[in-house]
Amino acid sequence: MQAQLITRLESLHAHYGREDSFKLGPRTIIAERILIGVNTNTMASARLLAIASELGMPDDCLAVLLPQAGDANVVFFGFEQQADCCICKVYLELWDQLRRTTRRTGSQAPQLLHLGVKWDSARPDRHAVARYDCHPLLDTRAILRRMAACYGDPASPVLCALAQAIVLQAAQNQPGASMLYLEVNEAGNARASFDINLYKSGMLVADASAQLHQAGDYFGLDAAVIDAQLARLGACPLGHLSSGLDRHGQPFLTVYGETVAI
Repeated sequence: MQAQLITRLESLHAHYGREDSFKLGPRTIIAERILIGVNTNTMASARLLAIASELGMPDDCLAVLLPQAGDANVVFFGFEQQADCCICKVYLELWDQLRRTTRRTGSQAPQLLHLGVKWDSARPDRHAVARYDCHPLLDTRAILRRMAACYGDPASPVLCALAQAIVLQAAQNQPGASMLYLEVNEAGNARASFDINLYKSGMLVADASAQLHQAGDYFGLDAAVIDAQLARLGACPLGHLSSGLDRHGQPFLTVYGETVAI
């Protein structure tokens, strides 16, 4: 399905960015995960959502996104290949809206940055809505505190410490660089996680190799599994770090590397 999208965008001469990622969980790794982003000044959000519908996005998901589509700066398409299906995702990014409000008010109150929908390609009736609320203007210490709250009770102190170590390394790598911190939830399930944009740290995925190997140990994965992902994405800019609890209440950690700049 991702190949269909790329072929469609290229036929329309639309520039897109791409992030590849891998998600670690208890005795599992999902490595076939990509996120493709298109700026709406390249192609209108309505046209991009029409393409999503052509790729099988359910009408109920389209109805969730349409009211916010006119404010979107970027539309993202995500694909996560699992054993028996492909989980498809579409997100709107509302960056200009958030930036205007934050500059006007100076408030640290959470604001919607991404509105996303996801569905099972084999069972499109299985779909969910995800909100990514940005907590603007947080310093590193505040980010570390909020991260810890996303691991539930009882918490996962080892995994939390590893994720925090990556954030501290990013802060030390580029002192003063901002990190955009978001918290994620989905209605009707146990998801409670965070996503941190680390692009301005200047780190590569390989710079977090020590923590990623320790996370692999924590999840019961062989070191060779982590080595394979570092060989694939290690030289890419470290884009995002995501962790916490997934929709089933299980701990996870995901790392995103930029493979095509948007």
